[in-house]
Amino acid sequence: MRNYECKLQIVTPIIMGSARKNSLELREQSINGILRWWFRFYGGLKYQDLQGLQKRESEVFGSTNRAKRFYIRILQKPQSTEKAYLCMNDRRKKGENGALANYNERVRTSYAPNQEFILNFRFMPHFLKEYEKDLKNSILCLSLFGGIGARWRRGFGSIVVEEFILCGEELEEIKKEINEKLMELNIQRDVSKIKPLQEFINFTNTKIFLIKPKNEFWDSYESAMNDLRDNFYRALKHELKTSEVSYSPKGSKRKVSPLIIQIKKNVKNHYFGVILIWQEWPQKKAAEDFLTKLEKYEFIGINLPGE
Repeated sequence: MRNYECKLQIVTPIIMGSARKNSLELREQSINGILRWWFRFYGGLKYQDLQGLQKRESEVFGSTNRAKRFYIRILQKPQSTEKAYLCMNDRRKKGENGALANYNERVRTSYAPNQEFILNFRFMPHFLKEYEKDLKNSILCLSLFGGIGARWRRGFGSIVVEEFILCGEELEEIKKEINEKLMELNIQRDVSKIKPLQEFINFTNTKIFLIKPKNEFWDSYESAMNDLRDNFYRALKHELKTSEVSYSPKGSKRKVSPLIIQIKKNVKNHYFGVILIWQEWPQKKAAEDFLTKLEKYEFIGINLPGE
């Protein structure tokens, strides 16, 4: 069997458990699920329609009628744990500095940042090389923009894959690096003529921004999360006059978050934010306009692969 290994660094606390209440466990099944999510995210560029995307997803990740044709093992599992405060690291008690609730009680055990673990993939002989490329593309997107486990859309569970770590020391340099890495997705289509898939969040209907304070980076995940929580996320909700940021896609009663806030770092442990805004969200423009009002911050958009 062919093998592929990648080393992952934990950037923000990972909250992941099993069926047992309050358990903490890195689970292969959960990691496979998030890789499938990122396959759909980038697959919106690669495949012309939902049916074609779903067919390829089944071939790569399996389905109810087809077992997946690779194995995942987690090696050198992290050992250190810490409390993760679920409201984007808000640790205040009710009434403390204006806190509306006992945020300090909304807590889970998590794998602490600044640890590493390894994902080992073994591919069956009939798992095609092109399927392996799709899987690696999903890992790339996860490393650049995403996280694993619970609350990953609000900054938790961020990881960076060692082979994809960014070296840029300015936001413009980081953007250039990301755009160069996205070219490795090898999207052989004219992206200007692609019709967006509207059913779910993906590259064709999402704007991606990098953000950091002007003239500096954050020096820890805590400072990044606290700042993004108070001065972007909660301030945006106040601007939109809403208590939650959610959206029900057409044909679905299920609410999802049209806004993803993640935290990444470069090779020198300089932290910056990643913000994804789903363009199907009716309030997308208001959210993007709000970004431009953040005078103390620098932000920059990421181009689609091939743009």
